[in-house]
Amino acid sequence: MNETDVDTTAYSDVITDSETFAGRARQRAVLEREAVEWAIEELESAITAQNVDLEPLLEYARRSRASLPERHRRAYEAMAEVFDVDADVYEVYVFAYAELCEELAEGEGRSEKHPQGCTNALVTPQQTEASGGSDSGTDADTGPLVLKNRDISGRGTRPKSIVEQPPIDDYYGFLTVDTCGTISIYKGVNDQGLVAANTYIDCNRDDVAPETQLRNGTVIRMLLEECATVAEARSLLEAHPTRQLMSQTLFLADGTEGVLLEIDPAAERIAVDDNPVVTRTNHFVHSASTETTSSTTRRQRALELLDSVDWIDRDELWTIAQDHENGPGDDSICRHPEPETDKPHAFGQLTTASTAVFEGGSPVIDIATGNPCELERTRCAFGDEIPTDIRTGQRWLERRR
Repeated sequence: MNETDVDTTAYSDVITDSETFAGRARQRAVLEREAVEWAIEELESAITAQNVDLEPLLEYARRSRASLPERHRRAYEAMAEVFDVDADVYEVYVFAYAELCEELAEGEGRSEKHPQGCTNALVTPQQTEASGGSDSGTDADTGPLVLKNRDISGRGTRPKSIVEQPPIDDYYGFLTVDTCGTISIYKGVNDQGLVAANTYIDCNRDDVAPETQLRNGTVIRMLLEECATVAEARSLLEAHPTRQLMSQTLFLADGTEGVLLEIDPAAERIAVDDNPVVTRTNHFVHSASTETTSSTTRRQRALELLDSVDWIDRDELWTIAQDHENGPGDDSICRHPEPETDKPHAFGQLTTASTAVFEGGSPVIDIATGNPCELERTRCAFGDEIPTDIRTGQRWLERRR
């Protein structure tokens, strides 16, 4: 994790003189511009080559955009003004990317319809009165640990960067690794030490309009911006009708508490799993949902690995993130394109696009902008200097070109 020979910058060096969501989004877009414009050009070429009709995707994107909080809508509009790309393709890139990848997926080499992925784990220290120690194999002096392997289709046109947003007005700041040029956040830690991360579940309602359905990436960003603790995050979720949320498993942690929520809009319920060690992939355990072979295989493997060790720390979670049992391919925790399918961008294949390990109550995250088996970990902290090529997406882009 030593990166002493690389150029680094602090947030204050690159984002200056802006105290609004739109202003900071615009300056972030300038940083990420080269990576985003390259990705959109690649998508344009694929769309043209396969004669994809964007109109249905644009209709969904524009309707879904209406569900955003006003501050996020302003941030999206500010970013869109910066990029010199086709406006329609960019809007689909932001709001209907998985659906576009389904249209671009060729032949039978795909993970599943509308592929979404991820393997997550949560390890919470549990004090016991008898020993004063931990029965979960973690140091009781540390906060709960959360691992997220972010698996997506079309990895080759989905650049990743560090996203850091300091506090704005009464909203908390946050730090994460996520997609360049977008406003959705699927995991992160805020400046109060609250961690939120999700996995997608195919169990949504078809009777809720996109205009009123809160997107998963919107929900997690709202939690990070508006909540300081797990309790506050759960209260915010309970303030919204469950039927208007999107289906997901949601991992929450702060300095002392960790919990896993199965958010099921179809059944209009939120199931709670507060065991000290939990893992989820892309199906519910306490509710009914679609289950794929990949999802059940990855979760079983993660359970085996978590149960096989006496001590779980950041290093152990990173080792789990790199695991290739049942692969490397669609069924392994560290997911790679199956041989000879959907290259170079893997539109129909779920592959690991980033890895992150968070600790509740800590501003420090460990990340990789790609498969963790191929890359060294980079440790980043809120407010500190971070390798510049990770802030801009250049590190990701250089590997793709």
